[in-house]
Amino acid sequence: MSAAVVSRLLRAPAEVAASCRDDRDIRAIALASLGAIALGSAVFGGVIGSFRGREQILYAAIKVPLAMLITLALCAPAFHALAAVLGRPWPMRSVIALVLASAGRSSLALLAFAPVLWLLIDLGLGYHASSVAAWLAYAVAGLAALGVLVRGIGAGKGRWLTAVAFMAVFFAVGGQAAWILRPYLGRPSAKEVPFLRAREGSFSDALVKSGRSALGIYDDDGLPPDPSDYPHGYPYPYDHEEGAAGGGLTEDER
Repeated sequence: MSAAVVSRLLRAPAEVAASCRDDRDIRAIALASLGAIALGSAVFGGVIGSFRGREQILYAAIKVPLAMLITLALCAPAFHALAAVLGRPWPMRSVIALVLASAGRSSLALLAFAPVLWLLIDLGLGYHASSVAAWLAYAVAGLAALGVLVRGIGAGKGRWLTAVAFMAVFFAVGGQAAWILRPYLGRPSAKEVPFLRAREGSFSDALVKSGRSALGIYDDDGLPPDPSDYPHGYPYPYDHEEGAAGGGLTEDER
């Protein structure tokens, strides 16, 4: 991984985007971006998996980079077609370099968020709140990626239409790819955490549900979460209510 290219990704994304668009230094940018993806997203995934610990750390460290690469593989042909239709007929190699550079910058942003998230988890942040915190970090990293993509579009007619089309495809594909590869945290109450969970709804449904759960609004048949999903003494929201810990329900009933 070239330190010079990584530095350019962090400090001068516009230069990197212009190089991709103009078909300059493509190989160096692609290799450095792949290295940044492997390092940054794997470390962030490992931090997410530390909520559950043990094998979940390895699982999440594999799945976050995998979700990133799946997103790129699906988005690059779509971006190439959209750019051509909207008046920017770039070579496919330029589009691939641009999406790799955007993902590389995104992964470096995830690497920066990793220590903060690790500290919050270590201090006892609950399952749903940790999930929302991880998704927020992922969203901010996505904005960092979009910064490179939008700069790569360049000036000219149809720039903003192309940018909006890229953003719509990027967030839809990226969110759904990450959702399919869950779980990343792993519930402490679960006896075993599979590498992949059975499909349940869509990414947008899950995001709304996690946000409501973090606020104490639970949609699963009206039942509160298992108390063991709140490790390290983190306050369980039903401790001081009648029917604490699920109204006397057994673990199997919950």
